[in-house]
Amino acid sequence: MKLVVLLLLIFAVVGDATSYLNSTLPSCALHLYRHVSKTGGTTVRFLFDKQVVMGEWEYPLSYGFKENEWEELLERWRGAADKWILKDPGSEGPRVLVEVRGNWPSNWPAENFVKRIMPDVLRLKEEYGKLGCKVTTSFIMREPVAQYLSFYHYYIKKLQDVEVDSLDKGIAARGKNIEEWAANVPDMQVRELLGTKCTTQMREPGYVVQQVMGGVERVGPKLLPKQCQVRPDDLRTFKSLVKQMDVVGVTSRFDEFLLQLSDVAGIQHVQYVMSNSGKHEKREDKLDPEDVKAIKKATSFDFPAYRYVLSLQDAYATPEFQERLEDFQINETVWGSEAKAQQIERVVPTFFTEPTGGGQATAYIYMKPVMLVERDNNLPCRKGCTFD
Repeated sequence: MKLVVLLLLIFAVVGDATSYLNSTLPSCALHLYRHVSKTGGTTVRFLFDKQVVMGEWEYPLSYGFKENEWEELLERWRGAADKWILKDPGSEGPRVLVEVRGNWPSNWPAENFVKRIMPDVLRLKEEYGKLGCKVTTSFIMREPVAQYLSFYHYYIKKLQDVEVDSLDKGIAARGKNIEEWAANVPDMQVRELLGTKCTTQMREPGYVVQQVMGGVERVGPKLLPKQCQVRPDDLRTFKSLVKQMDVVGVTSRFDEFLLQLSDVAGIQHVQYVMSNSGKHEKREDKLDPEDVKAIKKATSFDFPAYRYVLSLQDAYATPEFQERLEDFQINETVWGSEAKAQQIERVVPTFFTEPTGGGQATAYIYMKPVMLVERDNNLPCRKGCTFD
C-alpha cells in the first residue's frame, strides 16, 4: 500500500508543495547541529528523525554520545566517503546527521564541543568539501527573555511548587519565583554553547539550605564558581565559533532557519510540527516587568550574543530567499480542504473498521476530521506530518 498522509478538511490554498526548495539531496554529507536548551531543538531532532524515515539520512548517535562513539562515527564516515570518492562498485556516499547537546547519557560532546567536536568537523569540511562532500554545521539561539521563561516553566517551576520543602526542592532551595531563580543562573545560552561553563548548574538548586526542626531553611545563594561565569573573552569565543557555522538563526524565525538549513545542508523535508511548545505567556508586554528586569540582568552576555546571531541570519535573508520563505510558510501551514477542492479520493486501507481510522485520525487539539490520501498527490500535511 502506498504511503499516505493525513489531511485536515479545512481551508487550504493550492501551490507547488516544494517550490521553496533550492537544493538537492547531497551524495555525500555530514551535518552537525548544536542544540541549546529551549530554543526549538526537540523540533529539530524530530525533523532529523523524519529524514531517516524518508530513507535519505542516517542519524546514528544519541545527543549525549561518548568519545569512542564519536571517533567510530568519524572513522565509518571517512571510510564510506573515501569509497564513494574512489567510485568503488556499489558504494554510496554517507549522509549523516549529528546533534550535540550532552546531558544524557554523557555530557562529553557538550563539554568538548569547542576544543574537539567543532575542530573535527571543520577538518572534515576542509578535507572532503573539495572532493564533493557537503560538511555543514548549524546553531539556533533564542531571544533571552523568551528562553529563560521557557526554561523556567519547563524545568524549574514544578520544583518550586511543592507542598513540603526539601534540600533540593521548594522555594527555600529553588527560589519563590522566576526572579529569585534567574538571579543565580546567568547567561545560559552562551554557557551552554561553550559547554565548559557548568551547564548542569542551570538545573540545580540556586540556594544553600539547611535542615532545621520541622523542615529546611535557606542559608543564602550558591555562589557560581569563577570558571563558570561568562566574561568578555567568552563572548568573543562564542562569536568566533558561531561565525564558523554554516547555518545560524533565532527561534522566532524558525522557518527561515529551516529553509536555510535546506539550502545549505541539502535537507529536503523541512515541514514540521513544533514540539514541547509551552503554554505560558510569551509576550514581553504581558509579563511582570520585574520578571523581565530580572532576566535581562541575568543575561548581560546572552543579549549581545543573540544580537550577533540575529545579524548573521539577517545577512542571508535576500529578496529571493524571502520569496521562497513565503512559499514554504504557505505550504507548511495550509491544511486539507484542498483534497476536496481537487476531488481527490479518500484512501481506506482494508484493515480499517471505519473510513477515517477513528480517534487518532482527528487532528490533535483542533478536533477536525481528517482523511488519508495517496502521498503521490503531494498535498500539504497537518496530521502525521513529522513522519509523512
